[in-house]
Amino acid sequence: MNTFIPVENGDALDTVRRFLRKLMDDQVVDAVFCSLRTDGGKVYPSVVTDSSHLNQADPLTPVMTINGARAVSSLTRSGDQMRLAAVLRPCEIRGLLELVKLKQASLENTTIISVDCPGTYEAVEFYEFDERGKFGLSEFLQSASRLDGVGIEGLELREACQMCTQPVPEHTDIHLHLFGFDTSENIPVTASDKLKAALEFLGENEAKPEGISTDLQEMLAVRQENRQGKMAEIQAQIDSDGGFCDLFDTCIRCHNCMTVCPICYCKTCLFRTQAFDHPPEHYYGAARRKGALRMLPDTILFHLTRLNHMGLSCVSCGMCTSACPMDIPVGAIFTTIGSKVQAAFDYSPGLNIEEPIPLTTFKADEWTKIGES
Repeated sequence: MNTFIPVENGDALDTVRRFLRKLMDDQVVDAVFCSLRTDGGKVYPSVVTDSSHLNQADPLTPVMTINGARAVSSLTRSGDQMRLAAVLRPCEIRGLLELVKLKQASLENTTIISVDCPGTYEAVEFYEFDERGKFGLSEFLQSASRLDGVGIEGLELREACQMCTQPVPEHTDIHLHLFGFDTSENIPVTASDKLKAALEFLGENEAKPEGISTDLQEMLAVRQENRQGKMAEIQAQIDSDGGFCDLFDTCIRCHNCMTVCPICYCKTCLFRTQAFDHPPEHYYGAARRKGALRMLPDTILFHLTRLNHMGLSCVSCGMCTSACPMDIPVGAIFTTIGSKVQAAFDYSPGLNIEEPIPLTTFKADEWTKIGES
């Protein structure tokens, strides 16, 4: 169904808040997962069960402190859950769909709400700019209109967002449209038919975008160019004398990239055990054989293992890059390598809930298709 939410006094954020409260107050859902804004202007992901707290809801501030798929996994993976509305960005939805396929989350009793996403900023840099929390929807949309990837007041979008070619959500139950619309009076909404009765308070109206195709195509063209350029840069480093190892030569094995990754879900991880806390003689022996040994070792093994586990399901959200204290472009590296693996299996992560992850399935003829007898 197509409809719209009337915007009162030109305040789109308040309109979104009223809409979320209405869903809870009308008992369409029992809880809402979204970002809340503190009095100091920061946002933090939260699950809300008291609708009055949605007065602080702010899904429009262009900051991602976590990929929300991880939180929704925690709220839904047992299958015994409240009726949850999850407000997610497109890359978070893709991550969630991969987790559903991996049986780490459930869409049962889950309503996905999403908005068009112009991109996000690194949190620390954004908060320095937006000290008083006055960033609004018009500024949010400027992130998309600046095709050079530079946002407001010289802020650059996160690297992953500058490379993102999927800023419009798919597989969402409620889509709040921003691209191509004048949101000063109405926010257009597309909702699944199963929610038609629950949203009848909005009425049904045809809402058609104005200029969305041209604007979106221009933005996607620039981002595709950014993506290809960055991937070519990473590939050139992989093909150089130092190869893959040089990409991680400053890695301190903090495991931040694994901690924030929505696809790294293992409850017992080999790298969180004592398996790589070797006795002293191990280090000295290796050093004697080589003449010198990097401390701490096993950083490359760690990244190779992560690539092997989640390369097919990498949705290029870039949270790993944001979390790296050494500014290693982990996300771009994983996107470059992961895209090759995905292409080999003709697989696009997070786009088709019915399509199984190739390495989690077996087909009797899968080797004959590539020439093996």
